[in-house]
Amino acid sequence: MDISKLFEHPITRSSQISLADQIHDILCEEIHAGRWKIDEKLPSMMTIANQCGVSRMPVQQAIEQLGAEGYVRQENRSGIFLASQMPEGSEPLGTIGVVVLSDPQNDREADHLAFEQLLVHRIMGEALKRNYRIRVYYTNAQEDWGSINLVGHVFDSDIRGIISLVPFEQAAASQFGDDRIPLVFLGEPNPCCAPFVASDYEMALYQLTSKVIAHGHTRIEPIAYPTVTETLTQTYLRGYRKAMAAHGLPCNESCFEESKDVGTHDTVGLKEVLLRHGDVTAFLCLHADRLVQTINTLTLMGVSVPGDVSVAGTNPPLDPLPNGQVVAGVTYSPEKEIDACFQLLRDQRLSRKPSIATILMNPVLIDGDTLAAK
Repeated sequence: MDISKLFEHPITRSSQISLADQIHDILCEEIHAGRWKIDEKLPSMMTIANQCGVSRMPVQQAIEQLGAEGYVRQENRSGIFLASQMPEGSEPLGTIGVVVLSDPQNDREADHLAFEQLLVHRIMGEALKRNYRIRVYYTNAQEDWGSINLVGHVFDSDIRGIISLVPFEQAAASQFGDDRIPLVFLGEPNPCCAPFVASDYEMALYQLTSKVIAHGHTRIEPIAYPTVTETLTQTYLRGYRKAMAAHGLPCNESCFEESKDVGTHDTVGLKEVLLRHGDVTAFLCLHADRLVQTINTLTLMGVSVPGDVSVAGTNPPLDPLPNGQVVAGVTYSPEKEIDACFQLLRDQRLSRKPSIATILMNPVLIDGDTLAAK
């Protein structure tokens, strides 16, 4: 795991969110928290780069973005100074707290932390549109979860609501006491957590599998990815199984089982799995990185995609592949999820009653060049 820190915030090396965006978000959080006063000098770019173990380039990109937003100003030969605690001097309506689990013990957990950082980046963007500051709390598995929204435990009374990216059981209550902060969960659906906002991952695989079947494919197999959590994996598989059963087709998950332990960069291992499943006409990849890896591996094997075999999966890359192909699959709208979180927090603030709602957002099918009729 390659993780460093900037002001005690973790920095991950991941394709999910750029180093520049991570540094930008951390500096934003520290500005919102009042680390620097207006006109106070910030650390130099080189100091920041050394602290988080990166080159000067992503730091410069982050500072330039903060300057464009109105947070800082750069003075020749003098340094970087705080100009405003909000973009372009807008007046904040309050602060939204975000809870993130940040003690990864393995590569899978480190990859999940990178995904959470991407969510924090998007939450910050939505919060600023609403004139809210963001304060991120990085916690560990030993947290006192029952007190996470207790005023004064982690967040003070100036926090208008909490978005937790960590699922934990929350005791039911008929209404909030004055000592409790409205709370909503964002992530993978979990029956122990309420209120919860998530994409309907089961429906996503059901619809994607049904779309592949509609193209005439009957030998369809999912491909696993080691960093996908077991909860999400089983949710995906339920959608696949239901779609195959609805069309009277047998499920075959042997390829899925064999690919569970194939590493994220193990092209040889993935090739061996694919060779053993030469009768499959369509693969469903349960992770964006595995999706691209599978297409690249098949191409290296001399297998035409989609001429010989079709490939689709979850969260296909938005940009075309180097050969110009658009990858087929199913994606989600984190913006809609985050908007629903803010709405639930607002409703709880007004009613002073905790919500028990579970909101599942509909997936979006993406037409692409990697799926063709059989």
